[in-house]
Amino acid sequence: MPPARKRILVYRIGSLGDTIIALPAFNKVCEMFPDADITLLTNRPIVSKAAAVESVLGQGYFFHRVVNYPSGTRNPLVLLALWKELRALKIDIAINLATTRILKDLATTKRTVLRDKWFLWSTGIRQFLGFPAIRQDFELSIDPVTGQYEWEALRVMRRLESLGPADLTSDRYWDLHFSEEELGQAKQALQPLAPGQPIVAMCAGTKMQSKDWEEQNWLSFTSRLKTLLPGWQLVMVGAPDEAARADKCIETWGGGVNLCGKTSPRVSGAVLKQARVFVGHDSGPMHLAAATGTPVVAIYSARNLPRQWFPRGDGNRIIYHKTDCAGCVLEVCVAEKKKCILSVTVDEVIDAVMEVLLRREAGSQQ
Repeated sequence: MPPARKRILVYRIGSLGDTIIALPAFNKVCEMFPDADITLLTNRPIVSKAAAVESVLGQGYFFHRVVNYPSGTRNPLVLLALWKELRALKIDIAINLATTRILKDLATTKRTVLRDKWFLWSTGIRQFLGFPAIRQDFELSIDPVTGQYEWEALRVMRRLESLGPADLTSDRYWDLHFSEEELGQAKQALQPLAPGQPIVAMCAGTKMQSKDWEEQNWLSFTSRLKTLLPGWQLVMVGAPDEAARADKCIETWGGGVNLCGKTSPRVSGAVLKQARVFVGHDSGPMHLAAATGTPVVAIYSARNLPRQWFPRGDGNRIIYHKTDCAGCVLEVCVAEKKKCILSVTVDEVIDAVMEVLLRREAGSQQ
């Protein structure tokens, strides 16, 4: 009789960018447990415009079913229903890919992790992988190799080192495994564009005020870039409530395709794969473009410390102005008037785009 199929629970919360950063871990789990029955345990996003994890990962490859729970719930009836659902699945292994953030203090954070592990243990799970164990798992630390803050993708994979190494520079670990249907939908979405002409993709929106480079900068940038890239075509991606700003960018460009709110995250990813360059805020679409191998020009605020949430790839240009208030993690910045991101000039972004394109052209000719 063949050995029983492993039943695995993968725990990951967050939205589009958080999910993309954890892609190497998801691919590593599938690589090491190719025949496993995988359940994804995730949250319902707090922010309504944030993409749910399952809409980013798609159906049929990374997991077989989803168990959702409301973010931050303490409702005993909801937790009891979740407990019963997990217990009925008879899970063998729980794999924690969740980002661990310091709460009130380190001790409180450790107790929260232990509480979550105990809850899963009480459902009958006896093997646990990826749960924070050492101090570096709980606190943002300096990567001894780079001397910079540890990259979140590396931080998650480090906790899974028992599964073996994963080369974070390899495309295989960033593969979203688009279906033929999704690739076909992306092709259809780009139908209005002239075939064979190069594409620049942009996302001018963001769900956080503190990350917004603001409309006047985007319109000035779009106007300037159009004159430098004659014959290029513009594609805008993003959430439905970003469509109005995207329309203004397209009008400034003189035409293009506005896909804000019209394509799923995965179809948007298949679209972004066709672009020569992506320009956007520190956002989910930025991470999505980078995962597909499209070089990005990313305009960052300093709400997070540098490198922690940078996108994958060596061909990117990250524009990050480190201010004295860097690492504030504010979603709304009033007192400092967003001095970090608003100190980024249109000239800087234009220069970054042209540098990325020249580097890419030089690489293709080698």
